[in-house]
Amino acid sequence: MKPVLILLPLAFMLAACSDDTEAPLPPPRPVKSLVLEETNSVPLSFAGTVEPQIVTNYSFQILGRMISRNVQVGDPVERGTLLAVLEATALEQDVQAAQASLVSAQASANNARVVEQRQKGLFAKTVVSQAAVEDAVQAAQAAQSAELRARANLAKAQERLSYAKIAADYTGVVTSTAAEPGQVVAAGQTVVTVARPDLRDAVVDLPASAASGIKIGDPFSVVLQSDPTTVVKGRVRRIEPSADPVTRSQRIRIALQAAPAAFRLGSVIAVSLPDTRPSELLLPASAIVTRDGKTLVWIIPDGTDAVATREVTTTGTGDRVAITSGLKRGDRVVVAGVNSLTDGQKIRVSGDLK
Repeated sequence: MKPVLILLPLAFMLAACSDDTEAPLPPPRPVKSLVLEETNSVPLSFAGTVEPQIVTNYSFQILGRMISRNVQVGDPVERGTLLAVLEATALEQDVQAAQASLVSAQASANNARVVEQRQKGLFAKTVVSQAAVEDAVQAAQAAQSAELRARANLAKAQERLSYAKIAADYTGVVTSTAAEPGQVVAAGQTVVTVARPDLRDAVVDLPASAASGIKIGDPFSVVLQSDPTTVVKGRVRRIEPSADPVTRSQRIRIALQAAPAAFRLGSVIAVSLPDTRPSELLLPASAIVTRDGKTLVWIIPDGTDAVATREVTTTGTGDRVAITSGLKRGDRVVVAGVNSLTDGQKIRVSGDLK
């Protein structure tokens, strides 16, 4: 029985030693990370439309009832094409009356000149007095003035008659109409709008920050949105002097050079501006930790599976912040679960953010 008594204390000692063994280490904490890359300058793209450089709103110069409009929207017109006509009966009568007045004035002037010549001949024979000659000369001059006045009245009546018609001044296309036959239109009221399709602009509204560095003559590439493979060159032709009061954007007009027919008036286009901002190291705001007045991030040093803190300086607000010091390109930074990490803690990268 003595050997059994000796073994019992030994068993109790072994049991006590087993209770003092270390607890197993916690598993590595899964985190998401991001490898820092400098942002590249990428073109800034802005949408716009194709518009004509030259647009004319045709209207009558006198009040009247329009009896015909000879064009519709989309119709091509040549120089001299008759666009619309007013009722001109009264105007034609004015011309006829002016013509009759001119014929009468011409006859009176011719008769006065004959009388003047006859009186001068009689005066040479001392048949009539000097006063009679002077009266004849004065009558001839008055008749000549009346003829000139009648001629001017006829020209004025003919000009007013021409106001009853609108003709195109150049080859173009009708883009809109604003009056119908039978309608009484006021002087200056737009009836037909014609544009030159051969001279086209890409019209784009840019924010002030993008428009500030643009000047007249700058080259641009213009892309047709319906067919991105169709690209034409253009140069800035005009920069609007003031910004839009609502959007605060500034409109620029880019003259298209040798644009194909696909760049129809009203087509949607896009122009690209180079981004001149310097490259930046950007991080999601969720990666930033603030402790004891310091701005920190958790990094994963190369070749390790543990995290360490790194003090950084940042600029900007919002979802992403720019790193100005403390990190470099290629550093791996923890971007999710940063508030529950400790220095030197083992981690397992469960995914990378792009």
